[in-house]
Amino acid sequence: MDLLMLGTGGGFYKKLYPNNALLDLNGYRLLIDCGSTATRSLHELGLSWEKDIDGVLVTHLHSGHVGGLEEIALDGKFKYKKKIDLFAAEDLLDPLWEHCLKGGTADGPSDRLDDFFNVKPMKHGETVSIHGMPAELVRTLHVPGKSSSGLRIGPLYYSSDAQFDERLLLELQERVRFIFHDCSLEPARHHASLDQLATLPESVQEKIRLMHYSDDPRRYLAHGRIGKMRLLEQHVRYSIS
Repeated sequence: MDLLMLGTGGGFYKKLYPNNALLDLNGYRLLIDCGSTATRSLHELGLSWEKDIDGVLVTHLHSGHVGGLEEIALDGKFKYKKKIDLFAAEDLLDPLWEHCLKGGTADGPSDRLDDFFNVKPMKHGETVSIHGMPAELVRTLHVPGKSSSGLRIGPLYYSSDAQFDERLLLELQERVRFIFHDCSLEPARHHASLDQLATLPESVQEKIRLMHYSDDPRRYLAHGRIGKMRLLEQHVRYSIS
Protein backbone atom coordinates (compact mmCIF):
# COMPACT_ATOMS: atom_id res chain seq x y z
CA MET A 1 0.00 0.00 0.00
CA ASP A 2 1.01 3.62 -0.26
CA LEU A 3 -0.05 6.81 1.46
CA LEU A 4 -0.32 10.29 -0.04
CA MET A 5 -0.16 13.15 2.44
CA LEU A 6 -2.87 15.67 1.59
CA GLY A 7 -1.62 17.86 4.39
CA THR A 8 1.03 17.80 7.08
CA GLY A 9 0.25 20.92 9.10
CA GLY A 10 -1.74 21.88 12.14
CA GLY A 11 -5.27 23.20 12.08
CA PHE A 12 -4.35 26.89 12.34
CA TYR A 13 -1.46 27.18 9.89
CA LYS A 14 -1.84 28.75 6.44
CA LYS A 15 0.81 27.28 4.13
CA LEU A 16 0.31 23.64 5.07
CA TYR A 17 -3.05 21.90 5.17
CA PRO A 18 -4.09 19.85 8.23
CA ASN A 19 -2.83 16.29 8.41
CA ASN A 20 -5.21 14.31 6.20
CA ALA A 21 -3.99 11.44 4.02
CA LEU A 22 -5.07 9.22 1.15
CA LEU A 23 -4.26 5.54 1.60
CA ASP A 24 -4.24 3.27 -1.45
CA LEU A 25 -4.94 -0.36 -0.53
CA ASN A 26 -4.46 -2.24 -3.78
CA GLY A 27 -6.82 0.11 -5.58
CA TYR A 28 -9.20 0.85 -2.70
CA ARG A 29 -8.61 4.49 -1.83
CA LEU A 30 -9.29 5.43 1.78
CA LEU A 31 -9.16 8.98 3.10
CA ILE A 32 -7.82 9.18 6.62
CA ASP A 33 -9.91 12.13 7.76
CA CYS A 34 -11.56 14.66 5.47
CA GLY A 35 -10.94 18.13 6.81
CA SER A 36 -11.97 21.48 5.45
CA THR A 37 -9.00 21.56 3.02
CA ALA A 38 -9.11 17.92 1.90
CA THR A 39 -11.08 18.37 -1.31
CA ARG A 40 -8.96 21.40 -2.25
CA SER A 41 -5.81 19.36 -1.74
CA LEU A 42 -7.22 16.53 -3.88
CA HIS A 43 -8.04 19.07 -6.62
CA GLU A 44 -4.48 20.45 -6.54
CA LEU A 45 -3.22 16.90 -7.05
CA GLY A 46 -5.51 16.29 -10.02
CA LEU A 47 -7.78 14.02 -7.97
CA SER A 48 -11.41 14.29 -6.93
CA TRP A 49 -13.42 12.54 -4.27
CA GLU A 50 -16.15 11.40 -6.67
CA LYS A 51 -13.67 9.56 -8.93
CA ASP A 52 -10.75 8.73 -6.69
CA ILE A 53 -12.14 8.01 -3.22
CA ASP A 54 -13.83 4.79 -2.06
CA GLY A 55 -14.01 5.41 1.67
CA VAL A 56 -13.14 7.74 4.53
CA LEU A 57 -12.03 6.96 8.07
CA VAL A 58 -12.72 9.62 10.70
CA THR A 59 -10.44 9.84 13.73
CA HIS A 60 -12.01 12.76 15.64
CA LEU A 61 -14.34 15.72 15.17
CA HIS A 62 -12.16 18.80 14.74
CA SER A 63 -12.86 20.73 11.54
CA GLY A 64 -9.39 20.00 10.16
CA HIS A 65 -10.46 16.35 10.13
CA VAL A 66 -14.21 16.39 9.36
CA GLY A 67 -14.82 19.84 7.84
CA GLY A 68 -14.91 18.47 4.28
CA LEU A 69 -17.45 15.72 4.95
CA GLU A 70 -20.45 17.99 4.43
CA GLU A 71 -19.38 18.68 0.84
CA ILE A 72 -18.87 14.97 0.18
CA ALA A 73 -22.20 14.07 1.75
CA LEU A 74 -24.19 16.63 -0.23
CA ASP A 75 -22.42 16.07 -3.55
CA GLY A 76 -22.69 12.34 -3.10
CA LYS A 77 -26.42 12.30 -2.44
CA PHE A 78 -27.66 15.04 -4.74
CA LYS A 79 -25.04 15.46 -7.49
CA TYR A 80 -23.22 12.19 -8.07
CA LYS A 81 -25.65 9.67 -6.52
CA LYS A 82 -22.69 8.01 -4.83
CA LYS A 83 -22.16 6.73 -1.30
CA ILE A 84 -18.67 6.05 -0.06
CA ASP A 85 -17.79 3.95 2.98
CA LEU A 86 -17.42 5.78 6.27
CA PHE A 87 -15.37 4.10 9.01
CA ALA A 88 -15.34 5.50 12.55
CA ALA A 89 -15.42 4.41 16.16
CA GLU A 90 -18.93 3.53 17.32
CA ASP A 91 -18.93 6.28 19.94
CA LEU A 92 -18.03 8.89 17.32
CA LEU A 93 -20.90 8.27 14.91
CA ASP A 94 -23.74 9.97 16.80
CA PRO A 95 -21.72 13.12 17.58
CA LEU A 96 -20.47 13.20 13.98
CA TRP A 97 -24.04 13.32 12.72
CA GLU A 98 -25.69 15.40 15.44
CA HIS A 99 -22.95 17.99 16.00
CA CYS A 100 -21.12 18.17 12.67
CA LEU A 101 -23.23 17.07 9.70
CA LYS A 102 -26.97 17.09 10.47
CA GLY A 103 -27.44 20.84 10.42
CA GLY A 104 -25.86 21.28 6.99
CA THR A 105 -26.90 18.11 5.20
CA ALA A 106 -30.24 16.85 6.49
CA ASP A 107 -33.01 17.36 3.93
CA GLY A 108 -35.74 16.36 6.36
CA PRO A 109 -36.28 15.18 9.95
CA SER A 110 -35.89 11.50 9.03
CA ASP A 111 -32.43 11.84 7.43
CA ARG A 112 -29.60 9.91 9.05
CA LEU A 113 -25.89 9.47 8.54
CA ASP A 114 -26.41 6.28 6.53
CA ASP A 115 -28.50 8.22 3.99
CA PHE A 116 -25.20 9.77 2.89
CA PHE A 117 -22.55 7.14 3.62
CA ASN A 118 -22.14 3.38 3.89
CA VAL A 119 -21.51 3.51 7.62
CA LYS A 120 -18.94 1.01 8.95
CA PRO A 121 -18.80 1.21 12.78
CA MET A 122 -15.57 0.04 14.40
CA LYS A 123 -14.70 -0.91 17.97
CA HIS A 124 -11.47 0.29 19.54
CA GLY A 125 -8.98 -2.55 19.82
CA GLU A 126 -10.84 -4.85 17.44
CA THR A 127 -9.10 -5.88 14.21
CA VAL A 128 -11.20 -5.70 11.05
CA SER A 129 -10.40 -6.05 7.37
CA ILE A 130 -10.43 -2.98 5.13
CA HIS A 131 -10.13 -4.24 1.56
CA GLY A 132 -8.11 -7.22 2.75
CA MET A 133 -5.79 -5.25 5.05
CA PRO A 134 -5.99 -5.82 8.83
CA ALA A 135 -6.92 -2.58 10.55
CA GLU A 136 -7.50 -1.55 14.14
CA LEU A 137 -8.68 1.67 15.74
CA VAL A 138 -6.48 2.57 18.70
CA ARG A 139 -8.06 4.76 21.38
CA THR A 140 -5.96 7.87 21.93
CA LEU A 141 -6.10 10.94 24.14
CA HIS A 142 -6.38 14.21 22.27
CA VAL A 143 -8.93 16.47 23.99
CA PRO A 144 -10.10 15.00 27.33
CA GLY A 145 -13.68 13.78 27.24
CA LYS A 146 -13.85 13.59 23.44
CA SER A 147 -13.42 10.43 21.37
CA SER A 148 -10.26 10.22 19.27
CA SER A 149 -8.52 7.37 17.51
CA GLY A 150 -5.30 6.40 15.84
CA LEU A 151 -5.24 3.81 13.08
CA ARG A 152 -3.05 0.73 12.87
CA ILE A 153 -3.31 -0.71 9.38
CA GLY A 154 -0.88 -3.31 8.08
CA PRO A 155 2.67 -2.16 8.93
CA LEU A 156 1.60 1.45 9.66
CA TYR A 157 0.40 3.28 12.76
CA TYR A 158 -1.14 6.67 11.99
CA SER A 159 -1.77 8.68 15.15
CA SER A 160 -3.90 11.49 13.72
CA ASP A 161 -3.96 14.15 16.48
CA ALA A 162 -2.93 12.85 19.87
CA GLN A 163 -1.12 13.65 23.05
CA PHE A 164 2.18 11.91 23.79
CA ASP A 165 1.70 8.34 25.02
CA GLU A 166 5.05 6.66 25.61
CA ARG A 167 3.53 3.34 26.68
CA LEU A 168 1.44 3.08 23.54
CA LEU A 169 4.30 3.95 21.21
CA LEU A 170 6.67 1.46 22.83
CA GLU A 171 4.01 -1.22 22.48
CA LEU A 172 3.17 -0.34 18.87
CA GLN A 173 6.77 -0.25 17.69
CA GLU A 174 6.87 -4.02 18.17
CA ARG A 175 3.93 -4.41 15.76
CA VAL A 176 4.54 -1.86 12.99
CA ARG A 177 7.35 -0.63 10.75
CA PHE A 178 6.15 2.95 10.38
CA ILE A 179 4.68 5.43 12.87
CA PHE A 180 3.20 8.57 11.31
CA HIS A 181 2.80 10.80 14.35
CA ASP A 182 1.24 14.10 15.29
CA CYS A 183 3.89 16.56 16.45
CA SER A 184 3.85 20.11 17.73
CA LEU A 185 7.26 21.73 17.49
CA GLU A 186 6.59 23.58 20.74
CA PRO A 187 4.87 22.31 23.91
CA ALA A 188 1.13 21.98 23.27
CA ARG A 189 -1.74 21.00 25.53
CA HIS A 190 -3.43 18.51 23.19
CA HIS A 191 -0.60 17.33 20.95
CA ALA A 192 2.64 15.42 21.32
CA SER A 193 5.60 17.77 21.23
CA LEU A 194 8.84 17.24 19.38
CA ASP A 195 10.80 17.24 22.64
CA GLN A 196 8.55 14.54 24.09
CA LEU A 197 8.93 12.32 21.04
CA ALA A 198 12.69 12.85 21.15
CA THR A 199 12.80 11.07 24.54
CA LEU A 200 11.82 7.78 22.88
CA PRO A 201 14.53 5.18 22.19
CA GLU A 202 16.30 5.64 18.86
CA SER A 203 14.87 2.32 17.68
CA VAL A 204 11.40 3.88 17.95
CA GLN A 205 12.43 7.27 16.60
CA GLU A 206 13.73 5.63 13.43
CA LYS A 207 10.16 4.50 12.64
CA ILE A 208 8.57 7.90 13.25
CA ARG A 209 7.55 10.30 10.49
CA LEU A 210 6.26 13.64 11.78
CA MET A 211 3.12 15.54 10.75
CA HIS A 212 1.03 18.40 12.19
CA TYR A 213 3.97 20.75 12.39
CA SER A 214 4.15 24.51 11.76
CA ASP A 215 4.53 26.28 8.41
CA ASP A 216 8.29 26.69 8.89
CA PRO A 217 9.57 23.38 10.33
CA ARG A 218 13.04 23.21 8.85
CA ARG A 219 14.55 25.78 11.20
CA TYR A 220 14.34 23.08 13.88
CA LEU A 221 16.36 20.56 11.91
CA ALA A 222 19.61 22.47 12.27
CA HIS A 223 19.48 22.14 16.06
CA GLY A 224 19.28 18.36 16.12
CA ARG A 225 15.96 18.33 17.98
CA ILE A 226 14.43 15.93 15.49
CA GLY A 227 16.75 13.05 16.47
CA LYS A 228 16.27 9.98 14.28
CA MET A 229 12.79 11.06 13.21
CA ARG A 230 11.88 12.48 9.81
CA LEU A 231 9.38 14.99 8.49
CA LEU A 232 6.52 13.97 6.24
CA GLU A 233 5.95 16.34 3.33
CA GLN A 234 2.68 17.61 1.95
CA HIS A 235 1.57 16.18 -1.42
CA VAL A 236 4.25 13.47 -1.28
CA ARG A 237 3.37 9.79 -1.70
CA TYR A 238 5.02 7.26 0.64
CA SER A 239 5.35 3.52 0.07
CA ILE A 240 4.26 1.53 3.14
CA SER A 241 5.67 -1.98 2.93
